[in-house]
Amino acid sequence: MRAIATFDLPLFSKGAATIAMAFVLFVGSVYVILAAVFGRRMGYLVLATCFFSWMLLLSALWAFGFWSQGPETPTNLGPRGTEPHWQPIAGGFEVASDRFPATEKYPGDPWRDPTGGALASVDPVKTTIAEFMAETANEQAGIETLDGVVPAHAGGTITQEDLAEAIPFIPEDFSVEDVRFTAVDGTSLAAGRAFYNNGGPEVTVVAYHDSGNVPVYSYIFLAASVLGLAVHLPFLDRAERKRKEILTGGTAPPWRGPA
Repeated sequence: MRAIATFDLPLFSKGAATIAMAFVLFVGSVYVILAAVFGRRMGYLVLATCFFSWMLLLSALWAFGFWSQGPETPTNLGPRGTEPHWQPIAGGFEVASDRFPATEKYPGDPWRDPTGGALASVDPVKTTIAEFMAETANEQAGIETLDGVVPAHAGGTITQEDLAEAIPFIPEDFSVEDVRFTAVDGTSLAAGRAFYNNGGPEVTVVAYHDSGNVPVYSYIFLAASVLGLAVHLPFLDRAERKRKEILTGGTAPPWRGPA
């Protein structure tokens, strides 16, 4: 059983081509000018050193802010990794976890009704549990779903006739109640009871709070920039020394045509 495929190959191809063309245009044109002045090898070294230096500064601003937008500049301004989220552990009529033994005691002690700051996490937990239930239901029913498929009963335009066999389950098909929270060794846990809106038994779903890794890409760019600069800078220094010797009375290499 299969739902409609939504991967837009033409759009993806246009995006990839745009990035490649932009790199060739903006970086390649600078290299052509530098190569005409310094030669192909030194022109590349100048370009690479400047590029990695610029990326070093930019990725450092991404990761640390450095008051680039004033005293209240936030961090993680660049490409973002995994956002903090609730990650389901398991679901079923009876839920157990070796890592979090407290899951077996829901809804009793040490589980607590949401109060204070926990109230803001109720809706995200409900959304996470509903998504988990829809995904699990589709897997058990053998329905393959893809991002962007919105059935008619969820406000979309996809009808039964558009699908191979079955309409996929969506999070809106499930309700979540009795959300409670607890903490184990510094890890926040949430649990709730979920059921299918058109009838069915209640299922307990437990999730833990994953703090995510938002700055991971900024750090990757920063590390790659430091490495690239460390590799190219000594070669540029060596090439510049040779060029200086030629300009101050040394012997130029034999001319072999335009650079």
